[in-house]
Parts: sequence; structure tokens; C-alpha cells
Amino acid sequence: MMRDREDHIDAHKLGNEYGYDVYMVDRFIEMMGEEETSKLIQFNETKINKTIRLNPLRSSFEHTTELLERKRIKLQSIEGLPEAREIVESPVPIGATPEYLAGYYMLQGKNSMLPTKILDPKSDELIGDLAAAPGGKTSHLAQLMNNEGVIVALEISSNRCRSLNSNLSRMGVENTIVLQYDSRKVSELELEFDKILLDAPCSGSGVIISDHTRKKSKTMQNIHDYHLYQTKLLTESLGVLRSGGELVYCTCSLEPEENELVITKILEDHDCRIEEIAIKGEKGLLKFQKYAFHPEVRKAKRIYPHTSEGEGFFIIKLVKD
Repeated sequence: MMRDREDHIDAHKLGNEYGYDVYMVDRFIEMMGEEETSKLIQFNETKINKTIRLNPLRSSFEHTTELLERKRIKLQSIEGLPEAREIVESPVPIGATPEYLAGYYMLQGKNSMLPTKILDPKSDELIGDLAAAPGGKTSHLAQLMNNEGVIVALEISSNRCRSLNSNLSRMGVENTIVLQYDSRKVSELELEFDKILLDAPCSGSGVIISDHTRKKSKTMQNIHDYHLYQTKLLTESLGVLRSGGELVYCTCSLEPEENELVITKILEDHDCRIEEIAIKGEKGLLKFQKYAFHPEVRKAKRIYPHTSEGEGFFIIKLVKD
């Protein structure tokens, strides 16, 4: 009991020292325990190496690697992601090289590459990317499809659509139709997708290491509002997925209301099942505060920043019956 109490105080002291809202620290403790919360808070104050995704639509992995190494940029491979490289050392800004501007690679967190790999799009499929900007995952889908098949990329914001189009053009993506469109009305397009990626807008509590404003920028009301928005998006997405089709839902939030609770609501109201995914991470939660979640959410993966040494994610794969 004494050790637990000490850890509890330590986590709150750290949270206060580094500027977290108290409610966030309380919730982290309930999610993962006091010791892990302290580790998470400390990790979020560190600086992690950038990662890039090599883009064979523009240049072979070998050619791009050779060009960057000539610039004395030190690269390191990442297990399970042959297209990814960690930037160990770089004497030049990695986001301003001629190779970057030519679309030879995309700056992208390693954990952000996992949802597209899990979806595993094929070159003869119709893929929906229903919250697509700024295009990191969209261009990764196109890369995995060898620029074949068709991707329909939806984005509600006109500004973010411009960023999406710019990135897709730079990366040499040719199989994607970009629409400025509210995915909550996607059924009106009368499409039937083979697979869907839904990287849902979220509170972003998993990416504090990259954006420290998120320590205080969201309230419980924001989290509730995101839950409603995400549930609507996922409901509409399933409506345009063919029978037997697959959908990967992900957020960069650690909040159960945006993750396990959304999936629980969907499983209660729709004919779909959860498929196991073969990546490292913690299982989905079965309970949190007043909520008891559907047992199938254990098949989800919670990727915590401090254990993965990257940004935090929740990822789950649904199959429509």
C-alpha cells in the first residue's frame, strides 16, 4: 500500500511539474497504473528521433538511402517496417532536402504507419480513407497498392484538403480521388468499399510528446464530443463497406471513450466482428471508470508512447458480416 501511495504522489507531482491537467493524470493512472503513468509523463518530456517512410513510387529504397547517406544522414532500419527509417543523426533539416521535396520520402511517425499495414490494401480494391488529411496514411495506402486500384480520400476541411492534395502530388500518388466532403454523409456517395481506413479525429492524448499543448487543451466535454463524432463516423463507414469487407479504426488518443467505448457501441448495434492484429501493444481495456466494454475489444492494440518509443495509438480491425 505504501509503495502504491508513493507512486501515486510521484505521478501527480510529475504531472503538476510538467503542466498536465489533473484529470488527465488521474485517468492515466486508472488506465495503466501509477508507475507506468510516471514513465509516460517522463517519456513525453524526451526528444525522440524522427522517422521517415521511403516512397518507392518516386525512388527505390536503396537509391533514396544512398542519397541521404551521402549527405551524412545516419539512418536505422525499423523492425517490421521495411519502408521506415529512423533518423539517428542529420546535419541538415530532414524536411527540407531535395529528396524530401521530390517525394522520395515522407516524414511520418513509425506507429502512424501501422494502421495502413494492418489494413493491407490490394491493387485491385476500392479503398476508402475517410479522414484523410494531411495524407501520410493515404500516400502509404497508394504505395502499398503500387498506385493501382482506387482510393477515395475524404476530408471535410478545405485548408486540410489543400495540404492533402499537395502531399499526394509530391509523393507521386495517381490512384486517389480527393473530395472535400463530410464523411458523416458518405452514404450519399453511393459507393461500396472493399476496405476502409478511419483514422478518426481525436483528442490526441497519445501525441503529447510531439505537441505539449495537448496536456491542457482538451476537456472532458471535448472527449465526450469526440466520442459522439467518432461513433457517427464509424457507423456511416460501416454502412458503405461491402459484406466481408475490412475496416481499420484508429486514433492517436489514449482515452477509452474515444476507443473501447466507440467500438462497444458499434458492436452492440451492428453486424461486425473484431479480427486479431499481429502488432506489439497492450490489449484493449475491458473496463474504465463507470464503463464495462465489450469483451471483443481485447483484440484491439493500445500502443503507449513510453513502451513503443513513439506516438501513442489505439488500433482495431473490424470485419463486416
